[in-house]
Amino acid sequence: MILAELLPVAGLCGLAVSTFMIGSSISLPVIIISAMLAGVTGVGGMRGSFSAGQQALIANNWKEEKARVQKIGRIVTVASIAAIIGGLLLVFQGIATSILESNTTELIANTLSYRYLFILSALLVLISLACLFFVKEASRERKKHVSIKHESLSYTIKVMSSQILAGLGLGLALPILPAIVAESFSLSSAAASQYIGYVYGLGYILIALSSTYVPRLIYKRKIDTLKVASAARVFQGTLLILLAFSILFLHSNVIAGLAAIGITYAAYSALIGIGAPMRNAINMGGIHANDYGTASAAMGASIQLPQTSSGAAGFLSEAISGFVSLPLAIGGGFIILSGIVYWKLLNGRRKKQ
Repeated sequence: MILAELLPVAGLCGLAVSTFMIGSSISLPVIIISAMLAGVTGVGGMRGSFSAGQQALIANNWKEEKARVQKIGRIVTVASIAAIIGGLLLVFQGIATSILESNTTELIANTLSYRYLFILSALLVLISLACLFFVKEASRERKKHVSIKHESLSYTIKVMSSQILAGLGLGLALPILPAIVAESFSLSSAAASQYIGYVYGLGYILIALSSTYVPRLIYKRKIDTLKVASAARVFQGTLLILLAFSILFLHSNVIAGLAAIGITYAAYSALIGIGAPMRNAINMGGIHANDYGTASAAMGASIQLPQTSSGAAGFLSEAISGFVSLPLAIGGGFIILSGIVYWKLLNGRRKKQ
């Protein structure tokens, strides 16, 4: 977990340094390497709720699935509240760019505002790193071999099959969303950043609320958590497809189009808060205690590495004339498939708690 925080710090510092190199022949390689370091352990405003090693730590410290869901739900809630600040920082970046443009070019104004954003982000991750030194792990039998038990391996592969599909979908759909909004509704990069910041902020509020209250209701009514977690992912993908076609058909009506994006993304975010804590707990449900670390690392890589599909999103946005939101539709399809696979492969295969 400590290493998972060190790499983003290095990446964000590299991105800040790259803003001093605009126009230099080495600026692009520095940006690429820094972005890889910053994103290798997970990206997004809620990365703190899915840090490498966290699944293993919670599974080791709390044995019952219900307790794990509750703990993860609290972490997701706190991470969502903190991420609201991140969304506001994106808003302020857009505002700062607009202010700086009065004295310089749009390119330089954007560069300066992102420089300050990267530096501040690096400082926040450093604080996160310091907090990890206060985390305690329950004692357990030390693992004597590198190998993983057959039962754990089989269960891990099943989870990874779903995670790979989800990672492909997320990589295609979400990173390019601000650019799609800017192009579809003819907004400046600053205006698009401000709008997406507000949308993300609202989304994080709904994640915090849904991750706090919905799991309690589900356990109280004894609803199958696997069904809920799988259905949440299917509906997430459905909403991304709906979002893609909303942008396609409403691009000429800016107010209606932006309202549709906000409402759809809000519903998408609420589903994250419902499904994510349950999936994190379920993912450890068929793993032997000595294999928690190995299994959680493999599961994390299986959803993070496929998100490099974001490189294809730009190509897909230009594949069909006038349908720049195509990556959202294809990404949503992958996420729907991920939810179906998750249910089919794990149904009846979790250990009884």
